[in-house]
Amino acid sequence: MKVVFVVDSIANLKEKIETVKQNFTNDILYVVKSPFVNFVKSYDLVVNAVYSTQIARVVHRLLEHVQPTDIIMYYSSLTLKNSLINQFKNKIGAKDKVVNVLPNYNIFERAYNGIYNGYVKMVFKNKDSMASPKLQFLPEPCVAQLLSSHFANKLFEISPELVRTVRVEDTSTSKMLKQKYKFNKFSLIPIIVALVITLAWVILFAFVKPHYLLVLLFIVLYVIDFILGFIFHFKTHFDNRFLN
Repeated sequence: MKVVFVVDSIANLKEKIETVKQNFTNDILYVVKSPFVNFVKSYDLVVNAVYSTQIARVVHRLLEHVQPTDIIMYYSSLTLKNSLINQFKNKIGAKDKVVNVLPNYNIFERAYNGIYNGYVKMVFKNKDSMASPKLQFLPEPCVAQLLSSHFANKLFEISPELVRTVRVEDTSTSKMLKQKYKFNKFSLIPIIVALVITLAWVILFAFVKPHYLLVLLFIVLYVIDFILGFIFHFKTHFDNRFLN
């Protein structure tokens, strides 16, 4: 078994490395965010891969050159509390199933996730498991299957008989397990389009007598822009979870 240790935070890094070694294995592959490379090397650690974006692609390429084995994905931005470690290790058991860690989502997050997953299902014919990418166990057959397609697919839903889930209720741990939303410049497109539509509305009706067909046209344009805005947002959310 190997641990793919993603260094996306350097807070208490040494302690987190020791925690992983004591509870899982000394066989660690370090995938380091580019600004932290020199810091990690200062600990005399071997940096196996470096990423800035597209971390899933970087991990995929790294594992293609590694002997196939069970994998634990771990991100250093997650502090491993004893209760979580024990639950996670118990779920791993015989190493025959994927183990996901599911944060506690509040009612608003669950409502949003439901709409977002409608988009994911429509585009990819499968749903997002909503599990955290920051701690996950993948048995060897699953790793081999992922490497034959795309390693990012590890966050899609799979058959219930092939997965075990650790459900986290602790508020602080749940917060760490969730990814922070990264702003994408393409999210500005629907806002700019809405401003252009509004400007066209003001200019047109300053010189043309309002007509119900023109009003209906602008309403349709606003609705289309609203829908496209959600699609851009959901795509950014998906890319943030699965790829980055």
